[in-house]
Amino acid sequence: MNIMMPFAGWTALISGICALLNFTFFPHFTLSLYSFAGLALVNAIIFIAGDWSNLKKALKSRQTLYGMNATVLVLVVSGVLVFSNLLVFRHKVQLDYTETGMFTIAPQSAKILKGLEQDVKLIGFFTGMDLSRDHFKHLMSTFSAESDHIKFELIDPDRNPALVEKRGITTYSSVVVESGEKSTIVKILNEENLTNAILQVSNKNRKKVYFLEGHGEPDIESEEKNGYSKAREALEQDGFEVDKVLLAQTAKVPEDADLLIINGPKNIIPRVEQEVIESYLNQGGSVLMMLDPQEEPGTGSFLRRWGIELQDDVIVDPLSRLYGSDFFAPIIKEYGKHGITNNFGTATIFPLLRSVSKTEADGVDTQEFLFSGAGSWAESDYRSEKIQLEEGKDRKGPVPVAVASTKTISGNKTSDSNEDSSTQPETVNAHLVMIGDSDFANNQYLNLYGNKDFFSNSAAWLMEEEDLISIRPKERKSSPLALTDVQGKLIFAVGNIMIPGVALLIGFRIWLKRRRL
Repeated sequence: MNIMMPFAGWTALISGICALLNFTFFPHFTLSLYSFAGLALVNAIIFIAGDWSNLKKALKSRQTLYGMNATVLVLVVSGVLVFSNLLVFRHKVQLDYTETGMFTIAPQSAKILKGLEQDVKLIGFFTGMDLSRDHFKHLMSTFSAESDHIKFELIDPDRNPALVEKRGITTYSSVVVESGEKSTIVKILNEENLTNAILQVSNKNRKKVYFLEGHGEPDIESEEKNGYSKAREALEQDGFEVDKVLLAQTAKVPEDADLLIINGPKNIIPRVEQEVIESYLNQGGSVLMMLDPQEEPGTGSFLRRWGIELQDDVIVDPLSRLYGSDFFAPIIKEYGKHGITNNFGTATIFPLLRSVSKTEADGVDTQEFLFSGAGSWAESDYRSEKIQLEEGKDRKGPVPVAVASTKTISGNKTSDSNEDSSTQPETVNAHLVMIGDSDFANNQYLNLYGNKDFFSNSAAWLMEEEDLISIRPKERKSSPLALTDVQGKLIFAVGNIMIPGVALLIGFRIWLKRRRL
């Protein structure tokens, strides 16, 4: 009997370890798990019952007491570690040390997610070997931390062909975003596209933007470098509907218009059309005007009634050469305190820019919010062959180049939409933003520096869509470490010769010291 006791004890120990490994790595193999656990329990009972007297003596020995104390100490430390892990799990804190904050979602995304009032489900169609799968899971964990309304699911398209066909999936790594009866498909996986898709399906009413045409304005359908197709796409990505309007035919701004954009007209806007635009503003409308230098569409009197003075000059900034730009293509980094530029620290570039300043107008609150650099000036004699700052004639920087006007309108504003006509509050605000250049938002320049953010923020502020006024998600930036030949050799010497050499010397010293003992 005594010979069987060690065998039972070792069998219990080995079976218990096998049960633990089975539970950790193969929990779905329940039969083997229960078998190992049962074998361990039976042999442990046999071992304890058959060798109880020896166990009792061993438990009272000094060595056992020391061992038990050590075991208790280990359990206490383990308990502290487990409790710490539970705290970290429940209160997530993420530190992002990347240069561009790649693993931190943009403020725009965070604001939209926190403002969700209904559940949004994102279904990712990724194969098991798809590298984008982990990126999607990371984005979803970050999104879920911002809002409890975010739900997500992963589906392997190769194993679920029927569901792929039902959802209309045509490419791998696609994501279906749905909320209620609305749904859309994201084919290029990144934070910006997912955020815009969430905004699109969660918005109950989509606002509408109209671009004025008929005066030589860049076409929003044109993909040429001077076209505005990318600006249209940017607005659509933010969840807005975009269309064109020819006032010469309609004789009024469409009633469903939430914003009218006048982008760089080359010809004069007739007075009749200006009256239509002003009538739209006086009903609480919003207008974004972008007028290029050397172009005069005849809107001077109209703008002055709204507290805006358009100057006949061109901004010159010699410091722009430091950024690879041109004297006449200033890079703007000076922003006033305004809803459009709050927390906006990204530079913007304007190919050819004129100054715009505020002036007194009854009942209009006007604010300058975009300024050229301190080393710039507004060149009034820009047609001259020699361009230089003339004291007393040219305005020295900072020079205002964008102005926002707000006017409080008394009375009711009635709007017709897909729903029944509704009467808005008796007091509404009319907004007019004037920018001294339109080329910054064309296809050639929109994606440079912060141009797209500035254009999108301007449109969002005019339509009172504060959730969209923020910095857009960041792109991954390549930051290679470039070392000189001397730096490379120094790092090699320190890492491969000096540090190992010091360790060897210390070891040799200790060996000599012990040898003499």
